[in-house]
Amino acid sequence: MGSRLTFCQADSLLALRNHNLRSARLDISAAEGQLAQSSRYDNPTMSVMYNIYNPTNHRWFDPGRTGEVDVQFSQPFAIGGQHAEQVKQDAALLRASRNQLTVTHRDLRSEVHVAMVDLYYQQRQAAVYDEEIASAEKILAAYREQTAKGNIAAIETQRIATMVYQLRKSRADLILEASALQAQLRQLLVLPADDSITVDIDEKEAIDAASRLYLAVAAKPAASIEAMPEMQLIGSQVEAAEHALRWERSQSLPQMSVQGEYDKNGSIGHNFFAVGLSVAVPLWNRNRGNIRKAQAAIEQAAVDADRQRNAIMQQRKADLDIVGQYLKQLAEPTPTLDSDLTEMLHAAEKQFMSRHISLVEFVDLYGNYRDTMLARLDAKSKMLQAAERLRIVWGGVQ
Repeated sequence: MGSRLTFCQADSLLALRNHNLRSARLDISAAEGQLAQSSRYDNPTMSVMYNIYNPTNHRWFDPGRTGEVDVQFSQPFAIGGQHAEQVKQDAALLRASRNQLTVTHRDLRSEVHVAMVDLYYQQRQAAVYDEEIASAEKILAAYREQTAKGNIAAIETQRIATMVYQLRKSRADLILEASALQAQLRQLLVLPADDSITVDIDEKEAIDAASRLYLAVAAKPAASIEAMPEMQLIGSQVEAAEHALRWERSQSLPQMSVQGEYDKNGSIGHNFFAVGLSVAVPLWNRNRGNIRKAQAAIEQAAVDADRQRNAIMQQRKADLDIVGQYLKQLAEPTPTLDSDLTEMLHAAEKQFMSRHISLVEFVDLYGNYRDTMLARLDAKSKMLQAAERLRIVWGGVQ
């Protein structure tokens, strides 16, 4: 079972299936529930006392005029932001959850696209080994036949057999790396474990798009960095920390509640009604420890914002350098270099089979072919990986 995967298809699968995104969406639902809950006021408290035995008339559970019923009512109320600051904090945390979803989605897209580019060129490099192995095996079969007839020295045949073994070993290592990338993509996109992935990339269009992107990003300063989702996330966290500080300060104020009481036969008289105010005086505990903790959280958020800002700019500079350098490197040789190298490989095969070149020259030509082809594919891979990071991070922030 196999799948051909494009960037668009991967983005759709990621948005639909990825576990981290699904979890981040549930975080938003939880934050919405927390905001709805914190917006509600405390419930009133009511207590009712009914006398079991009436000492006046010696009756049990006396419902008459001399029976005793005591009803008390209490309703807490907030002052100085004890309720409002909690609501504002949870509203900021909800915005932070939404920003976190955006950051998570963008980072996962970048991870998927980079892995796809890497896998595409790993598979291309494996094809280079396949072509070289096929050519070398053809020569090895012919040399073994000639060695058996006594026309060619066994040491030359053994040297070619050794080269074929080394090529197969290098290819096997490459296939294992490609398998690890496929496993990473299957995990991110929640694909079946037995699904073999082949990445579909239009290389020419991708390189042209990378060149245009490089010019566009490099020509403009990163003036919109504060609009990036990471900075929006930290901004929401800072806002939540500020409201948390105000809420902690409000907790140093008295805790107050309105009280009411009805006493059917109290000590003051029949059908006694009273209202009052309950105040918890902050005498020993003025919440100073929690206030200091909230102040530290604000300072930490400012440090995080500065660190994140610096990391974004460093990554931007590194990716621009990678794309710029490899675009220059890929533009230097002739555009037909890949096809020229393939022709050189087949020519070397024919020349060696005809004994027009020595074994040393043959091995050297094969090595040059392989090293050059792999180097060009590696340059394209690194360049397009950096270009995908730039496109996903900076494509909409210019």
